[in-house]
Amino acid sequence: MNAYERMMNRIEGKPVDRPPNMNIVMLFAARETGHHYGQVIRNGRLLAEGMLRCYERYGLDCLWTISDSVREPGDVGAEVVVPEKGVPYCPVPFIREASDLSKLKLVDPWDGPAMSDRIESVRVLKEAARGEAPVVGWVEGAFAAACNFMDVQPFLMFLMEEPEAARELLDYCYELELKFALAQVAEGAEIIGVGDAAASLIGPRLFDEFAFEYERRMIEAIHGAGARVKLHVCGNINPILDRITQTGTDILDCDHMVDMARAGELMRGKGCVCGNFNPVTVALYGTPEDVREASVRCAEMAENSIVAAGCEIPLDTDPANLLAVHEALCGLQR
Repeated sequence: MNAYERMMNRIEGKPVDRPPNMNIVMLFAARETGHHYGQVIRNGRLLAEGMLRCYERYGLDCLWTISDSVREPGDVGAEVVVPEKGVPYCPVPFIREASDLSKLKLVDPWDGPAMSDRIESVRVLKEAARGEAPVVGWVEGAFAAACNFMDVQPFLMFLMEEPEAARELLDYCYELELKFALAQVAEGAEIIGVGDAAASLIGPRLFDEFAFEYERRMIEAIHGAGARVKLHVCGNINPILDRITQTGTDILDCDHMVDMARAGELMRGKGCVCGNFNPVTVALYGTPEDVREASVRCAEMAENSIVAAGCEIPLDTDPANLLAVHEALCGLQR
Protein backbone atom coordinates (compact mmCIF):
# COMPACT_ATOMS: atom_id res chain seq x y z
CA MET A 1 0.00 0.00 0.00
CA ASN A 2 1.53 3.35 -0.98
CA ALA A 3 1.23 6.59 0.97
CA TYR A 4 -1.65 7.92 -1.13
CA GLU A 5 -3.69 4.75 -0.68
CA ARG A 6 -2.87 4.60 3.03
CA MET A 7 -3.96 8.19 3.66
CA MET A 8 -7.14 8.04 1.61
CA ASN A 9 -8.16 4.67 3.05
CA ARG A 10 -7.72 6.01 6.56
CA ILE A 11 -9.80 9.10 5.77
CA GLU A 12 -12.54 6.96 4.23
CA GLY A 13 -12.60 4.41 7.05
CA LYS A 14 -11.21 1.62 4.88
CA PRO A 15 -8.52 -0.90 5.94
CA VAL A 16 -4.88 0.24 6.04
CA ASP A 17 -1.69 -1.76 6.38
CA ARG A 18 -0.54 0.56 9.18
CA PRO A 19 -1.47 3.99 10.58
CA PRO A 20 -0.24 6.84 8.37
CA ASN A 21 2.62 9.13 9.42
CA MET A 22 1.74 12.82 8.99
CA ASN A 23 4.37 14.73 10.96
CA ILE A 24 4.55 18.43 10.11
CA VAL A 25 8.03 19.42 8.95
CA MET A 26 8.88 23.04 8.14
CA LEU A 27 12.21 24.30 9.48
CA PHE A 28 13.32 20.68 9.79
CA ALA A 29 12.64 20.13 6.08
CA ALA A 30 14.61 23.24 5.16
CA ARG A 31 17.55 21.90 7.14
CA GLU A 32 17.45 18.78 4.98
CA THR A 33 18.23 20.94 1.93
CA GLY A 34 21.31 22.45 3.57
CA HIS A 35 19.82 25.95 3.36
CA HIS A 36 18.51 28.34 5.99
CA TYR A 37 14.75 28.70 6.24
CA GLY A 38 14.89 32.26 4.89
CA GLN A 39 16.38 30.89 1.67
CA VAL A 40 13.75 28.16 1.35
CA ILE A 41 10.63 30.03 2.41
CA ARG A 42 10.09 31.96 -0.83
CA ASN A 43 11.58 29.44 -3.24
CA GLY A 44 8.81 26.99 -4.08
CA ARG A 45 11.09 24.48 -5.74
CA LEU A 46 13.58 24.46 -2.87
CA LEU A 47 10.74 24.06 -0.37
CA ALA A 48 9.45 21.12 -2.39
CA GLU A 49 12.94 19.60 -2.39
CA GLY A 50 13.07 19.67 1.42
CA MET A 51 9.64 18.11 1.72
CA LEU A 52 10.54 15.35 -0.77
CA ARG A 53 13.70 14.54 1.19
CA CYS A 54 11.69 14.19 4.41
CA TYR A 55 9.12 12.01 2.66
CA GLU A 56 11.82 9.72 1.30
CA ARG A 57 14.14 9.60 4.33
CA TYR A 58 11.67 9.55 7.21
CA GLY A 59 8.69 7.64 5.88
CA LEU A 60 6.12 10.44 5.83
CA ASP A 61 2.83 9.62 4.14
CA CYS A 62 2.25 13.03 2.58
CA LEU A 63 4.03 15.89 0.86
CA TRP A 64 3.59 19.22 2.64
CA THR A 65 3.58 22.79 1.35
CA ILE A 66 3.07 24.26 4.85
CA SER A 67 5.64 26.94 5.60
CA ASP A 68 4.35 30.15 7.19
CA SER A 69 1.15 32.07 7.88
CA VAL A 70 1.89 35.48 6.41
CA ARG A 71 2.01 34.85 2.67
CA GLU A 72 -1.51 36.20 2.35
CA PRO A 73 -1.06 39.46 4.35
CA GLY A 74 2.21 40.09 2.53
CA ASP A 75 0.59 39.80 -0.88
CA VAL A 76 -2.19 42.15 0.22
CA GLY A 77 0.30 44.80 1.29
CA ALA A 78 1.44 44.05 4.84
CA GLU A 79 5.11 44.41 5.73
CA VAL A 80 6.71 40.98 6.11
CA VAL A 81 10.09 40.16 7.62
CA VAL A 82 11.72 36.91 6.47
CA PRO A 83 14.45 36.00 8.99
CA GLU A 84 17.37 33.93 7.78
CA LYS A 85 16.73 31.19 10.34
CA GLY A 86 13.14 31.76 11.48
CA VAL A 87 9.54 31.91 10.37
CA PRO A 88 8.33 35.05 8.51
CA TYR A 89 6.23 37.52 10.48
CA CYS A 90 4.54 40.90 10.19
CA PRO A 91 6.32 43.42 12.46
CA VAL A 92 3.50 45.96 12.11
CA PRO A 93 -0.20 44.93 11.97
CA PHE A 94 -1.75 45.74 8.59
CA ILE A 95 -5.11 46.39 10.25
CA ARG A 96 -5.09 48.49 13.44
CA GLU A 97 -8.66 49.83 13.53
CA ALA A 98 -11.95 49.60 11.66
CA SER A 99 -11.04 52.37 9.21
CA ASP A 100 -8.09 50.30 7.98
CA LEU A 101 -10.45 47.71 6.52
CA SER A 102 -10.67 49.92 3.43
CA LYS A 103 -7.08 48.83 2.61
CA LEU A 104 -8.13 45.23 2.04
CA LYS A 105 -8.37 43.93 -1.49
CA LEU A 106 -9.00 40.44 -2.83
CA VAL A 107 -5.72 39.50 -4.46
CA ASP A 108 -5.71 36.71 -7.03
CA PRO A 109 -3.42 34.02 -5.54
CA TRP A 110 -1.79 33.54 -8.93
CA ASP A 111 -0.73 37.22 -8.88
CA GLY A 112 0.59 37.34 -5.31
CA PRO A 113 4.34 36.60 -5.21
CA ALA A 114 4.16 34.65 -1.95
CA MET A 115 0.88 32.83 -2.61
CA SER A 116 1.90 31.87 -6.14
CA ASP A 117 5.16 30.52 -4.74
CA ARG A 118 3.21 28.03 -2.62
CA ILE A 119 1.14 27.11 -5.67
CA GLU A 120 4.45 26.42 -7.42
CA SER A 121 5.40 24.03 -4.58
CA VAL A 122 2.11 22.20 -5.08
CA ARG A 123 2.82 21.90 -8.81
CA VAL A 124 6.35 20.57 -8.27
CA LEU A 125 5.29 18.08 -5.59
CA LYS A 126 2.34 16.85 -7.63
CA GLU A 127 4.64 16.07 -10.53
CA ALA A 128 7.21 14.40 -8.28
CA ALA A 129 4.64 12.32 -6.36
CA ARG A 130 3.31 10.54 -9.45
CA GLY A 131 0.23 9.51 -7.49
CA GLU A 132 2.28 7.73 -4.81
CA ALA A 133 1.67 10.28 -2.03
CA PRO A 134 -0.94 13.01 -1.45
CA VAL A 135 0.12 16.63 -1.82
CA VAL A 136 -1.09 18.79 1.07
CA GLY A 137 -1.72 22.45 0.25
CA TRP A 138 -2.13 24.96 3.05
CA VAL A 139 -4.20 28.04 3.94
CA GLU A 140 -5.17 29.85 7.10
CA GLY A 141 -8.67 29.63 8.52
CA ALA A 142 -10.59 32.90 8.57
CA PHE A 143 -10.09 33.42 12.31
CA ALA A 144 -6.34 32.80 12.21
CA ALA A 145 -5.98 34.94 9.09
CA ALA A 146 -7.76 37.84 10.81
CA CYS A 147 -5.28 37.52 13.67
CA ASN A 148 -2.42 37.59 11.15
CA PHE A 149 -3.72 40.83 9.63
CA MET A 150 -4.32 42.45 13.01
CA ASP A 151 -2.30 40.45 15.60
CA VAL A 152 -3.94 38.14 18.10
CA GLN A 153 -4.61 40.31 21.14
CA PRO A 154 -5.89 43.34 19.19
CA PHE A 155 -8.21 41.13 17.17
CA LEU A 156 -9.61 39.49 20.30
CA MET A 157 -10.33 42.99 21.63
CA PHE A 158 -11.84 43.88 18.25
CA LEU A 159 -14.31 40.98 18.65
CA MET A 160 -15.56 42.49 21.89
CA GLU A 161 -15.49 46.18 21.05
CA GLU A 162 -16.39 46.26 17.34
CA PRO A 163 -17.98 42.91 16.46
CA GLU A 164 -19.46 44.12 13.15
CA ALA A 165 -16.09 45.36 11.93
CA ALA A 166 -14.50 42.10 13.15
CA ARG A 167 -17.09 40.19 11.15
CA GLU A 168 -16.21 42.25 8.06
CA LEU A 169 -12.55 41.29 8.46
CA LEU A 170 -13.49 37.63 8.95
CA ASP A 171 -15.65 37.68 5.81
CA TYR A 172 -12.77 39.14 3.82
CA CYS A 173 -10.30 36.59 5.20
CA TYR A 174 -12.67 33.74 4.36
CA GLU A 175 -12.95 34.87 0.73
CA LEU A 176 -9.19 35.37 0.34
CA GLU A 177 -8.25 32.05 1.94
CA LEU A 178 -10.85 30.12 -0.04
CA LYS A 179 -9.50 31.55 -3.31
CA PHE A 180 -6.02 30.49 -2.21
CA ALA A 181 -7.22 26.99 -1.29
CA LEU A 182 -9.03 26.47 -4.58
CA ALA A 183 -5.98 27.64 -6.55
CA GLN A 184 -3.90 24.94 -4.84
CA VAL A 185 -6.54 22.30 -5.52
CA ALA A 186 -6.52 23.34 -9.18
CA GLU A 187 -2.77 22.67 -9.30
CA GLY A 188 -3.14 19.19 -7.81
CA ALA A 189 -3.35 19.38 -4.01
CA GLU A 190 -5.42 16.40 -2.87
CA ILE A 191 -5.63 17.65 0.73
CA ILE A 192 -5.80 21.23 1.98
CA GLY A 193 -4.56 21.95 5.48
CA VAL A 194 -6.55 24.72 7.13
CA GLY A 195 -4.61 26.28 10.00
CA ASP A 196 -6.88 28.04 12.49
CA ALA A 197 -4.69 27.95 15.58
CA ALA A 198 -5.99 31.11 17.26
CA ALA A 199 -9.47 29.59 17.39
CA SER A 200 -8.31 27.47 20.33
CA LEU A 201 -8.04 30.63 22.44
CA ILE A 202 -11.63 31.84 22.44
CA GLY A 203 -13.80 29.22 24.17
CA PRO A 204 -16.99 27.50 22.99
CA ARG A 205 -19.32 30.52 22.80
CA LEU A 206 -17.01 32.72 20.74
CA PHE A 207 -15.85 29.74 18.67
CA ASP A 208 -19.46 29.11 17.69
CA GLU A 209 -20.04 32.78 16.91
CA PHE A 210 -16.84 33.73 15.10
CA ALA A 211 -15.01 30.60 13.88
CA PHE A 212 -17.19 27.52 13.46
CA GLU A 213 -19.25 28.62 10.48
CA TYR A 214 -16.23 29.92 8.56
CA GLU A 215 -14.45 26.59 9.05
CA ARG A 216 -17.54 24.61 8.06
CA ARG A 217 -18.15 26.66 4.92
CA MET A 218 -14.51 26.51 3.83
CA ILE A 219 -14.37 22.75 4.29
CA GLU A 220 -17.61 22.33 2.34
CA ALA A 221 -16.27 24.46 -0.52
CA ILE A 222 -12.95 22.58 -0.67
CA HIS A 223 -14.85 19.29 -0.72
CA GLY A 224 -16.88 20.69 -3.59
CA ALA A 225 -13.64 21.26 -5.50
CA GLY A 226 -12.70 17.61 -5.01
CA ALA A 227 -10.11 17.77 -2.21
CA ARG A 228 -9.97 16.59 1.38
CA VAL A 229 -9.33 18.84 4.41
CA LYS A 230 -7.05 18.64 7.43
CA LEU A 231 -8.12 21.10 10.14
CA HIS A 232 -5.19 22.20 12.29
CA VAL A 233 -6.14 24.09 15.46
CA CYS A 234 -3.13 23.67 17.70
CA GLY A 235 -3.52 24.27 21.40
CA ASN A 236 -6.16 23.00 23.80
CA ILE A 237 -9.30 22.25 21.79
CA ASN A 238 -10.85 19.99 24.45
CA PRO A 239 -13.51 22.64 25.30
CA ILE A 240 -14.63 22.83 21.64
CA LEU A 241 -14.20 19.21 20.59
CA ASP A 242 -17.94 18.60 20.32
CA ARG A 243 -18.28 21.46 17.83
CA ILE A 244 -15.03 21.27 15.91
CA THR A 245 -15.71 17.64 15.01
CA GLN A 246 -18.90 18.87 13.29
CA THR A 247 -17.09 21.13 10.83
CA GLY A 248 -16.94 18.37 8.23
CA THR A 249 -13.15 18.05 8.31
CA ASP A 250 -11.67 14.78 7.10
CA ILE A 251 -8.67 14.97 9.44
CA LEU A 252 -8.69 16.73 12.81
CA ASP A 253 -5.30 17.60 14.27
CA CYS A 254 -4.95 17.07 18.02
CA ASP A 255 -2.19 18.84 19.91
CA HIS A 256 -0.46 16.95 22.72
CA MET A 257 -2.83 18.23 25.45
CA VAL A 258 -5.97 17.10 23.59
CA ASP A 259 -7.93 13.97 24.52
CA MET A 260 -7.23 12.11 21.30
CA ALA A 261 -9.27 9.06 22.29
CA ARG A 262 -12.37 11.23 22.76
CA ALA A 263 -11.63 13.12 19.54
CA GLY A 264 -11.32 9.80 17.71
CA GLU A 265 -14.67 8.69 19.06
CA LEU A 266 -16.32 11.96 18.03
CA MET A 267 -14.79 11.66 14.54
CA ARG A 268 -15.87 8.05 14.11
CA GLY A 269 -17.74 7.71 10.83
CA LYS A 270 -16.73 11.26 9.81
CA GLY A 271 -12.98 10.99 9.30
CA CYS A 272 -9.86 10.58 11.39
CA VAL A 273 -7.72 12.22 14.04
CA CYS A 274 -4.04 13.11 13.80
CA GLY A 275 -1.55 13.39 16.64
CA ASN A 276 -0.55 13.69 19.24
CA PHE A 277 2.72 13.14 21.10
CA ASN A 278 4.51 16.18 22.54
CA PRO A 279 6.74 17.78 19.89
CA VAL A 280 9.15 19.16 22.50
CA THR A 281 9.45 16.66 25.36
CA VAL A 282 9.19 13.62 23.08
CA ALA A 283 10.34 14.60 19.57
CA LEU A 284 13.00 17.17 20.46
CA TYR A 285 14.28 16.03 23.85
CA GLY A 286 13.30 12.36 23.89
CA THR A 287 15.18 9.33 22.63
CA PRO A 288 14.23 7.23 19.60
CA GLU A 289 12.75 4.69 22.02
CA ASP A 290 10.63 7.43 23.63
CA VAL A 291 9.36 8.39 20.19
CA ARG A 292 8.61 4.80 19.22
CA GLU A 293 6.64 4.22 22.43
CA ALA A 294 4.71 7.48 22.01
CA SER A 295 3.92 6.69 18.38
CA VAL A 296 2.50 3.30 19.27
CA ARG A 297 0.39 4.86 22.04
CA CYS A 298 -1.02 7.38 19.58
CA ALA A 299 -1.76 4.68 17.05
CA GLU A 300 -3.64 2.67 19.68
CA MET A 301 -5.57 5.64 21.11
CA ALA A 302 -8.09 5.66 18.29
CA GLU A 303 -8.88 3.17 15.56
CA ASN A 304 -9.10 6.09 13.09
CA SER A 305 -5.72 7.59 14.01
CA ILE A 306 -2.97 9.17 11.96
CA VAL A 307 0.26 9.46 13.95
CA ALA A 308 2.27 12.66 14.34
CA ALA A 309 3.55 15.07 16.92
CA GLY A 310 0.85 17.41 18.18
CA CYS A 311 2.40 20.27 16.19
CA GLU A 312 5.49 20.96 14.07
CA ILE A 313 8.62 18.85 14.49
CA PRO A 314 11.18 21.30 15.98
CA LEU A 315 14.17 22.37 13.91
CA ASP A 316 16.81 20.73 16.13
CA THR A 317 15.07 17.37 16.44
CA ASP A 318 17.48 14.45 16.03
CA PRO A 319 16.78 12.86 12.63
CA ALA A 320 16.85 9.48 14.41
CA ASN A 321 13.81 10.61 16.41
CA LEU A 322 11.79 11.48 13.32
CA LEU A 323 12.79 8.20 11.71
CA ALA A 324 11.65 6.40 14.88
CA VAL A 325 8.02 7.29 14.10
CA HIS A 326 8.26 5.41 10.81
CA GLU A 327 10.01 2.49 12.48
CA ALA A 328 7.29 2.24 15.12
CA LEU A 329 4.49 2.31 12.58
CA CYS A 330 6.18 -0.26 10.37
CA GLY A 331 6.29 -2.48 13.46
CA LEU A 332 2.47 -2.31 13.50
CA GLN A 333 2.21 -3.23 9.82
CA ARG A 334 -0.16 -6.05 9.06
